[in-house]
Amino acid sequence: MLRRFLHNTAISAVAYGLAGVLGLMAVGAIARFYGVAVLGLIVLTRSFLPSGFLVLFDFGVSELATQAVARGRVGDWRAASEKVTLLTLIAALIGILSAVALYLASAPLTALFKVSADHVDAFVAILAVTALMLPIAFLGLIAEGILKGLEEYGWLRLTEVIGNALYVAAVYVMVWKGEPFETVAYAYLAMTVAKYVVLAVVVERMARETPLRFAMWGHESRKDVLHRCWLMFNSRIAGILQQPVVPLAIGALFSPVEVGTYDVLTRLTRFLKTVMSPLYSAILPLSTQIEEATDTRRLQILGRNGLVLPSAIVIPVLTVMALFSDEILKIWVGPEHADQWPWFALSLLIPAVTVLLGAGQTALMVRADFLRLNTRYLYLQVLIQYAVTAIALVWFRERAFILGWVVSFVVSAPFIARRMLTQMDLPASLFWEQVGRQALVAAILTLVAAAYRMYAGAEGLLGLVIVGGVGCLLAWGLSATLILSAGDRAMFGRFARAITRRR
Repeated sequence: MLRRFLHNTAISAVAYGLAGVLGLMAVGAIARFYGVAVLGLIVLTRSFLPSGFLVLFDFGVSELATQAVARGRVGDWRAASEKVTLLTLIAALIGILSAVALYLASAPLTALFKVSADHVDAFVAILAVTALMLPIAFLGLIAEGILKGLEEYGWLRLTEVIGNALYVAAVYVMVWKGEPFETVAYAYLAMTVAKYVVLAVVVERMARETPLRFAMWGHESRKDVLHRCWLMFNSRIAGILQQPVVPLAIGALFSPVEVGTYDVLTRLTRFLKTVMSPLYSAILPLSTQIEEATDTRRLQILGRNGLVLPSAIVIPVLTVMALFSDEILKIWVGPEHADQWPWFALSLLIPAVTVLLGAGQTALMVRADFLRLNTRYLYLQVLIQYAVTAIALVWFRERAFILGWVVSFVVSAPFIARRMLTQMDLPASLFWEQVGRQALVAAILTLVAAAYRMYAGAEGLLGLVIVGGVGCLLAWGLSATLILSAGDRAMFGRFARAITRRR
């Protein structure tokens, strides 16, 4: 089980890392060639995909399909079939209703977001095409969930990487040819549809090898699915207010220019946070099997290692990125945005908190009581976020949303960590111990970077890669020495042997 879990995690890390880097390249090209106003328009249109604002209405069908199939693999395929069938129907209905609503609202949205007259027709057309593909996108969530439940991550990651590679290639070709910006939006939608069609074919073939079939659901299956959908919907409300609705709010308050600026400053942060989510999705089938077996000791091991090991790798690298954030912005999207580096660096606290807590939160999602508790903390985060944003809006405009987002994560993290560790029968001091060690490593790296900047700088892409690479090696060395215990370092060795050992 450990080997399969680590294998899936490694696949997710590499694949989503590549896909995310390709996405960052596309954003850089769009911002440089078309400008941040057009980037803002593209961001607004993508907000109406299931990965954006419409995630509010997906009722967690993908995650619930994953849980159903994972439970089916440990014995009850009949219940899994019933639940997957009902979830598929729910996804289809949501897709159709969302498509109709978006198509009817496309024209009024141009006024709400203050779209300039020369972009109105293109914006409406993009929204209309987006509406047409929404049923496919929502059904695609079911396909993703089934493959995760079967722990077949290869196709998921392969389609993600190939799709993004084709999209980025299309962006550069369109930039080179001077094509209008709407062709970029259509290319992304075409890539999304193609990905879900491929996944549907893969799921159909893999399902033949299992007892998973479409089946009429019974009372117990319907009750469980609707209850969990309701819990996920409540969780989604808080999550949607945290991030996907923000570009829409900025567009309504200001204009697409501010939406594009906000996207540039938070794109890397959201990329890192998104990369971590699929990594943790590999934990869900494993934690489901542990919960079914009531294996407390293995849950404790999963919880502690999930808190300590990923953060020991990721957070020191985030520190290095924050220290060279001005150079990153200058090379990525142009020197005109380099002066915004403090906001870019501040936003990196979001993935730092996520990597500390994400594994444990995902592992406990199978417990309905923790899911309810975690939802309450999400609402607390949203309340803090918008209170801080409202206070700072006059001074910082779209950047006030960054400040509120960061403050909400930092303030709520200790409370979430305490509840999470309690559920796993682990000491609450473990969280503060890790925070202290990470702070010590960050302080040392800051002093080293300050000393380096007194005598040299990172000039150009090659210079940044060299300096950043050396900085990451130093960060990992400090992490291995100051953050990881001897037992943690031995655990890394066992993980490596588990991955490389032949079956």
